[in-house]
Amino acid sequence: MTDTTASAITIVGLGPGSIHDLTVEARRVLAQAAERDQTVYFRTIIHPTVEPLKLDIPKLRIESFDRLYDESDDWSSLYQQIATEVCDLAAKQPVIYTVPGHPLVGETSVQLVLELARQRGLSTRIVSGLSFIEPVCNLLALDPFEVGAQIVDATNLAFSHRDEVAGKIIPTIPLMIVQVYNRRLASEVKLALGECYPDEWPVKLVRAAGVGEDEAVIEMPLYELDRNNFANHLSTLYVPPVSELSALRLPETLRYITMRLRREPDGCPWDRQQTHDSLKRYVIEETYEVVEALEENNMDKLAEELGDLLLQVYLHSEVGRQADEFSIGDVYEHINAKLIRRHPHVFGDVEVQNAGQVVQNWEEIKKQERASAGMDTVNESVLDRVPQATPALMVAQEYQKRVVKTGFEFTSLQDVYAKLEEELEEIKRATSPDEQLEEIGDVLFMVAKLARFLKIDAEEALRLANRKFRRRFQAMEVMAKAEGRPLTSYSTPEWEALWARAKEGQ
Repeated sequence: MTDTTASAITIVGLGPGSIHDLTVEARRVLAQAAERDQTVYFRTIIHPTVEPLKLDIPKLRIESFDRLYDESDDWSSLYQQIATEVCDLAAKQPVIYTVPGHPLVGETSVQLVLELARQRGLSTRIVSGLSFIEPVCNLLALDPFEVGAQIVDATNLAFSHRDEVAGKIIPTIPLMIVQVYNRRLASEVKLALGECYPDEWPVKLVRAAGVGEDEAVIEMPLYELDRNNFANHLSTLYVPPVSELSALRLPETLRYITMRLRREPDGCPWDRQQTHDSLKRYVIEETYEVVEALEENNMDKLAEELGDLLLQVYLHSEVGRQADEFSIGDVYEHINAKLIRRHPHVFGDVEVQNAGQVVQNWEEIKKQERASAGMDTVNESVLDRVPQATPALMVAQEYQKRVVKTGFEFTSLQDVYAKLEEELEEIKRATSPDEQLEEIGDVLFMVAKLARFLKIDAEEALRLANRKFRRRFQAMEVMAKAEGRPLTSYSTPEWEALWARAKEGQ
């Protein structure tokens, strides 16, 4: 056998809890340390193996990092502190570091020790031990491979940002959360799980698995997890899976629902009939409802309308998947790759000084993308690639914004006013419907130009005017109803008076 002095850090697994589960090699390493009067560092001595081990190897010198569990207020730094101390010690002399279970199963501190040791050029050795998984699964009568169980460290989950939890956990498959070592951590775990599971969801806290008479499986609703003192250093939380229709905060649930709606023969007849073409109108409608929620500054409505818009993305993706065109994975891949590619100042080594440089880089990257796709970037027009389904005022202003870069622009605001007056005169002289249609278009185009010259979004300005008109006319409807008169009974002077009253009220 290789002596422990061959490595700067020897990491020993103590097994799940019983001294009988300690491997022959692990006992040999610890016995040799006792013979050399070498201190052995335990991540925690709150483990059932420790006291029998002291009796078995009386000369064993033990120090633990339990003090850090009480001192640390930051879950994310706890194991990093342990790793740093272990590597600091190893820089002076060989160190033996022991952990419960198997060193490479559910032991974040070991991963940090290995990484830091690599950075510092310290050699490491792993002495395997029976992991906690086997006795936990034995108590739960669970085959983790058959059910595809997730295994998550409680500390990692606790310091995850709440918005990140849904990306780390898939609640539709079984979940094992290891090392829920005290009530405070149990509280953080409960809050994190609340992002994906109902408060009443039944969970099982497995205590002292593999430690004989102390073994226990305690069932409770999730909300009670931190309302007791059951959690300790030998606790693993088992969370059964929810149904596909219960995980309402996850993208995977929406994917399942859209697949189910279009499934033959038991899906929804309406959804099964939809095509890319038939869904176009709904994409437009939902987009404008999102804009409306933004304009109203109604965040609850915005969340709902963004969901409706997202549904359109998933429906088109499911139509594409069934036609073997593309899938939702392709949608994610395209947008993720594009964002990474177009933000080299964030995800690469490009440096920028301001937002203007970001835009300049963005346009150059887009041009490179078009060239890579085989497009003729030499002979392309500056007006290419403006979606024609975009509202006309927005298209007008986008055209105007682009041609300004070539120098095609009025020299002053007065020139814009003069051109607008010219277009208004041309409307007056127009005699045929076709001429009037054309001249009205010219006027609107110049109004868009004027708005842009004044740094105003023409589309937003018109929407603002529409909302203002709606408020005032609805106010007149209320006034007319209060007077007991139908709107059609008002004369022109009365209309004007009613309108004036509506304006005063707003």
